[in-house]
Amino acid sequence: MYDTGGSYSVCQLGFADDNVARRLSWLRFELAPETERRRLALEVEERRTLSMLRPLSTEEAYRWFGTFLGLFPPFALFTRILGDAIGDWAGGGFPMKDGALLWALLFILMNAVCCLVGRKFGGFLGRKAGDPRAHGVPGTLLVSLLYGLFWGVVTGAAGGAVGFLVGAVVGVFVAVPVALAAFPVFALLHRLLSHGGMIEERQVWPLAFGVPLTITALILSPWFN
Repeated sequence: MYDTGGSYSVCQLGFADDNVARRLSWLRFELAPETERRRLALEVEERRTLSMLRPLSTEEAYRWFGTFLGLFPPFALFTRILGDAIGDWAGGGFPMKDGALLWALLFILMNAVCCLVGRKFGGFLGRKAGDPRAHGVPGTLLVSLLYGLFWGVVTGAAGGAVGFLVGAVVGVFVAVPVALAAFPVFALLHRLLSHGGMIEERQVWPLAFGVPLTITALILSPWFN
């Protein structure tokens, strides 16, 4: 195609068009390695996900974690309270004998509520978290602290409310520090072991059991007073 004078071909690139073409070519060249790295990373994640024998979603992993975090640490705390009270009663310093059974039943009920609510709310937080590798380590750490705060408030208030309602405030103050210590550890380890938003079931149990049991051991240790 030519203009009416026949002296200029619009099929040929002018200086401006040629400059744009050069820039696009350079941009494609620069982005090619990054695009290839991302493609390979996605393929590796997909292969690892498909190779799992019994994969669990993030929601399911957090549900089990919330279950054991609501079960073991409160049980350790109630055990210490009852143990100290019975010791005081045995020494004649606290009249615990008649109310020991009542307190034990109350603590069991509170522990059961913490376990059930912790499981339910843990699954809810896991569903909100989605793929843990979608965020970097700093983002995962920040989100886990927020989730720990929410979990501690909800679970502690629910379990403590069984103790004549006023226990809800005490439950929050007790549960929040435990959750703030446990959630970041679990979240970072879960992120390390998960692939494509899934994690192998056999890898969940050491995390879901291990983190709460470690905190339980600290609560039962002699220096925790």
